[in-house]
Parts: sequence; C-alpha cells; structure tokens
Amino acid sequence: MQAATDQRRIDAHQALRLRRLRMAMLAWLVSIVVVFIGWSLGLIDFTPLGFSALLLLILMVHLMFHVLIRSGWNLRLEDPSMTLPQIIVATLVALVVISRADEARTILLMLFIMAMFFGVFQLRTPQFVFVALVAVVGYALIVLGEFVLGDYQRSGQVMLLELAAFSIVMFWLAFVGSHVARLRRKLAQRNRELREATDRLKHLAEHDELTGLPNRRRLISQLETLARESAETGSTFCVAVLDLDHFKHVNDEHGHQVGDDVLTEFARRGSQLLRDGDQVVRVDDTVDSIGRFGGEEFLLILPGTDLEGAVLAAERLRRQTADEPFETRNKRISCTVSIGVAQYRAEEPVRLTIARADKALYRAKEEGRNRTVAAEA
Repeated sequence: MQAATDQRRIDAHQALRLRRLRMAMLAWLVSIVVVFIGWSLGLIDFTPLGFSALLLLILMVHLMFHVLIRSGWNLRLEDPSMTLPQIIVATLVALVVISRADEARTILLMLFIMAMFFGVFQLRTPQFVFVALVAVVGYALIVLGEFVLGDYQRSGQVMLLELAAFSIVMFWLAFVGSHVARLRRKLAQRNRELREATDRLKHLAEHDELTGLPNRRRLISQLETLARESAETGSTFCVAVLDLDHFKHVNDEHGHQVGDDVLTEFARRGSQLLRDGDQVVRVDDTVDSIGRFGGEEFLLILPGTDLEGAVLAAERLRRQTADEPFETRNKRISCTVSIGVAQYRAEEPVRLTIARADKALYRAKEEGRNRTVAAEA
C-alpha cells in the first residue's frame, strides 16, 4: 500500500515537471520569435545555416530534458526538475545571440530575464547568484572581446553603461528570485504540514486512540459500503460482536493501565490472526438501535464470507485468546472472549445486522461464555 502511494506521488511530481518543461518550451518559442524578427531585420548577424543550427541545438536540448524526465532518469539527480541546467543552457544560448547583435543588444537582454524567471520554481540563493555570474561574466567577455578587437560601432561609454546596468539588474533578479523561491518553499512546507495534520485528524476521527483500530464511525461507513456492494453484486458479508469475558474484574484487580494493555494486545492479535480482508474494530460508544457496546467490546467485519466461514474465523480468534495469556506491564493475564456472529441479509439496515450479532453474543454469555454463537441466517 505504501509503495503504491509513493509511486503515485512520484508520478504526480513527474507530471508537474513535464508541465513546467512545456512552459519552458513556450518561453523558448517566444524567444525564438523575437530572435527571428531581429535576424530577419538584419539586426542579428547569423547566416541562414548558423541560425538553423541554433534552432536545431535548442530543439535537441529540450528533447533531451524531455527524455530524461519521461524515462525517470532525472530521479537519480539531486534536483529531478533539472532547473539549474535548463537555465544555464538558456543563458548560454542568450549570450550567443547577444554576441551576434549590436543595435538590438539592449532589447535582447530581456532573454536573460525570461531565463531567470523559471528559477523561482526550484533554485536557491547560491544557484541564482551562480546564474547571474554566468550571465554577467559572459556578457563582460563579449564586451571585452569587442574592445580588444575594436569590433564595435557604439561608444565605449554606452557599452560600459549597458554592462553595469545589466550586472545590477541580473543580481537584483537573483535577489528577488531567491526571495520568491524561499516563499514558495515555505508555502509548500506549510501545505505539507497542513495535509499531514488533516490526515492525522482524519485518522483520529476514524480510529480508536488506544488500539489504533477503526472506530464506530469508520465501522458504520465500511458496513454501508459493503451493503451497497452486496445490493449491486449479490456478495455477502458477516459481522461479529466480541466481548472480553469478565474484563471489569481485570480493571478492578489489576488497574486500568493493565486493562488497556489487554485491550491493545487483543486488538493486535485480532489484526494479525484475521485474513487480509477482515477487520476488527473497537467500539467505545453507545449505539441505541443495536444495544450498548462497552470499552471491552469489539466488532469484526468479514467481507465475502458466509456464516460458516465467519464462525470459523471467530473461533480461531477465540481459541487463541483462551490459549495464550496476555502480556501486560505487570504480569501475564488470562482472558477469554465471547463472540456473536451474524450474516448480512439483503436490503437489511446494517445496524440490524449488528443487533442480530449482538443478540448472538448475549446467548454466548448465557451459555457459559468463551464460545462463539451464530445468529440465524
């Protein structure tokens, strides 16, 4: 069960990564359109072959990331989203484009902003700073190369101003991006804590605090589900009511803590002994329509079982209870259990099924306890 849950969680995360990858592809598409317009207007110095090679490179890189996620290979990485590698690739491509531009360079600097934007999904502050350094150092090398080669048409003061402004903007984006990313992580953490708290509250609302078994609310819900399935498929199920014999004497003689130990151990044995589909449930409350169930009374749900099979299952639990004393914090306590079993009747309210099992339980007590009695089918 846990393995299936973990796999569903992994699949959901992988699907989210693929959606983000498609968003990145859309950003690439927008950038390509901008670069194509600049190239068509003669503002970016690419040969047709060079521009085609750049487009092919972008397509292959994006396809590589897609294959890595689809194959699950990305799960081996510390960051399965591969956010940093994707942004570094985008930054390097943007540097190549800017190195081939002159008058349009200032406008094309927005490509770096688009690349930095995706960092808020995953990057931390050192990674944001690293991306900013790559972009600033790369741009500075482009400017330095143009100065050394004398291959520039604008004034040196303008180019230095562009470099300074670009550096400030990139590190500012790194600061803002890391701040937003921290807020996202805190929000995600609080959402996880809220889900965990909700799950705990749901578990507490549906389970007995002492034994951890499903409680009356969960029991009734499960029985109603079985009743609906029975109406649809014609399947059957049985219910058994169990009462630990003379349990009050255990509490009076040894104390309630020892009594709690007996209840917990009985619940553990019942859960282990029954086959996978059967469940044992402790009922602490009063259900007026079916009689009173005290703290030492339990219910068994036996789906897909007729009355004969249910009696055999109940007998297994009864014999083990009688044959093996309970280990408690003080001493070994011997105890027996009386059990009443009833098979569900078509279209019968489940509370009446429990009531018939309860009557069979009291017959077991009247006949001397430590026995299993079946209600009429």
